[in-house]
Amino acid sequence: MARIYSPNESHSCDYGVDFINGVAAVPDADARLIAWFTNQGYTVVPGSDTLSPWDLLPVEQLVIFAPYAGIDPTDMTKAELVEAIETALITLMKIEITQFDPIPEIDGGTVADPVFNDANAVKAVLPEFVTATFPNGSKATVPVTAWVDTDTYKTTAGSYTFTAQLGTIPLPFTVALGVTATVEVVVGQ
Repeated sequence: MARIYSPNESHSCDYGVDFINGVAAVPDADARLIAWFTNQGYTVVPGSDTLSPWDLLPVEQLVIFAPYAGIDPTDMTKAELVEAIETALITLMKIEITQFDPIPEIDGGTVADPVFNDANAVKAVLPEFVTATFPNGSKATVPVTAWVDTDTYKTTAGSYTFTAQLGTIPLPFTVALGVTATVEVVVGQ
């Protein structure tokens, strides 16, 4: 969906698209409709699934709220105010992940009978997501885009570390610098 902001910031009506306080949502794929609104002087912000609670407020209320989020609303359009408020709140509300839940070590078998012949076989069984649990019990689940064979896995006795390359961190979370998830694969004698 795309957000369409009207030049009339209090515009509430229907042109085949429902405007509420100067904003409406239309599918990103409807290029013809988006082009029409763009040509009429509307501001188009692509990629938003729905209108945010901030979009639904009249611009006058956004102007009143903006200073509380550290924003000077002078000469800002409704689209600019909404973007500034959303960005400020996301920044203020970030919850930092300082460690991920431990992943139990994986039994790699023995030198005589290894479970995995190579690092790719290990990677195939590693989790696609890692989780951080906070003291209040809430959890953040983060996708893993790849696992890196940190210790060059071999079928000789030893403990081999695999390190997660993390995907997109879900809002409102952020990962502390240098923090990631690891798992150990242990090959016995």
